[in-house]
Amino acid sequence: MPASAASSPSVDLHDSPTSRAIQAAARQAQRARRAETVRLRQRAALLELLAQTMAELHISMAELNAARRALASSPAAAAATDDYLDKTRD
Repeated sequence: MPASAASSPSVDLHDSPTSRAIQAAARQAQRARRAETVRLRQRAALLELLAQTMAELHISMAELNAARRALASSPAAAAATDDYLDKTRD
């Protein structure tokens, strides 16, 4: 066996920093997709609950809109809305 072959380290491209970074990015993308799926399911469940509750308590759309306007006019709600919009504008 030649001396050069015995002293050269074996190169494993699956363990390179670039490969690890690509795998980490793929895992992060998968986590983001799963989180979005969960968020959409939670949103659908909340909408269903809201519709059921409005029907059971005889809450009209006019009452709901009035409550939304009252909430939107509060300073804390405006700040929360601004924060949410800042996060979703990526």
